[in-house]
Amino acid sequence: MRASISFIALLAIALGPFAAQTAFATEPASGCGIPTDIHDGWAITSPEKQGMNPNLLCKMDDGITAGQLANVDSIVVIRHGALVYERYFTYPEQKIHFDATTRHRGNSMTKGVVSLLVGIEMDRGLIGDLDAPVVSYFPQNADLRMPDKDPVTLRHLLTMSAGLGSSRAPGVSFQYNNNETELVGALLKKVTGKTVDVLAQENIFAPLGITDVEWFKSPISGLAMSSEGLNLRPRDWAKIGQLVLDRGAWEGKQIVPASWVDQSTAEQIKAEAPLAYGYQWWLGRSLVKDRVVQWVYARGFNSQKTIIIPALDTVVVINASRPSKNMVAPELDLLDRYILPATSTD
Repeated sequence: MRASISFIALLAIALGPFAAQTAFATEPASGCGIPTDIHDGWAITSPEKQGMNPNLLCKMDDGITAGQLANVDSIVVIRHGALVYERYFTYPEQKIHFDATTRHRGNSMTKGVVSLLVGIEMDRGLIGDLDAPVVSYFPQNADLRMPDKDPVTLRHLLTMSAGLGSSRAPGVSFQYNNNETELVGALLKKVTGKTVDVLAQENIFAPLGITDVEWFKSPISGLAMSSEGLNLRPRDWAKIGQLVLDRGAWEGKQIVPASWVDQSTAEQIKAEAPLAYGYQWWLGRSLVKDRVVQWVYARGFNSQKTIIIPALDTVVVINASRPSKNMVAPELDLLDRYILPATSTD
């Protein structure tokens, strides 16, 4: 791992009359999110060395700190496989002080990790055809038989198109449903004998060097949830994003089959306009300097986002503790107005 760039916080942020809406910066704005080395496996370098404009990142810092932009807890940017920008914000009314060592609730970003687990088990042969009826795994569950329409398949569950609890036929249209992801987790447990948290620890977290993990259990079953519940440090969410960006490879080792990453992050069904959906991953796009930039992301309640931007070889993680409109804006405004324009197309 390359040496980190150290910094000393020299400036305290003085709050104005709108203190309740203004963040205290945990480092000076002039630092512009220079990361520290916590020996977690990330190479650390400056934005300039990876083709990013630090002036725009500083401008974003200033806007967030002054309360003029989205209220976010943290922003982490990875470029060309190196950690180039990291920023944490604390608000007067918050009880949690976020920094590089603090786990953040991922909520439904958990679904992206569960999708990766499906790909691993398919590669091992424990899961076969995506279009096989799910009832073949759970013959005792009569609700899955759908006698009046085609049976629900794993593909339907992964694309949120199973129509469980509705009159929609499977595969017809997208409708977000946590229960469908919970059924994916149940299927994984059925074929492996292990819950999703154990599978993720063995097959993803350990290879990626992710050691600080919290995974909430269902109050009903006592088992780790598949639709939500995974909490990681923002830097570790970035590792998940980098794994996807590198098509399932990490430090030269294939962790998830590349073909599965390609499938799961490709458009499988139209979702909430203008977004599309893959296998538990969202797909979207931004217009930057008259150029359309495609991205894939895991998203969770209260605006948790792990954004993968293949064309720019970039991963962005944004965490927040407050809800925003449709869980999309205004945090994606930070991506569109500052982070993407700061990133060259070298």
